[in-house]
Amino acid sequence: MRWYQPLRRPREIAYVRRRGRSFGRPTLVGYAAVAQPGSPTCIVVSVGKAVGGAVVRNRVRRRIKGALDHRPPLAVPARIVLVARPGAAAREYARLADDVTAVLTRLACPVGT
Repeated sequence: MRWYQPLRRPREIAYVRRRGRSFGRPTLVGYAAVAQPGSPTCIVVSVGKAVGGAVVRNRVRRRIKGALDHRPPLAVPARIVLVARPGAAAREYARLADDVTAVLTRLACPVGT
């Protein structure tokens, strides 16, 4: 069972991308907005056509979700949008998982740190 729920509403995704904090790595960019207390963490993984064909995009999406599944839940509930960059397709899983962890760690820390 996943520790996060999917972020599905286009309106919420657009809000997080417009108003949320961002942090990028060579393989992905993350956007985060703090959720209301008591609500679950919601995450969406977006992989555009610049990454590759459908098979490549689905593989990258599965690898990012696999990396999310192998890390502990965030301390503060948030709405998170992860956008894969073209370099994610060629990156080996261990380094992609490190990038996912780095982005989530940076986005989960309080503002000003």
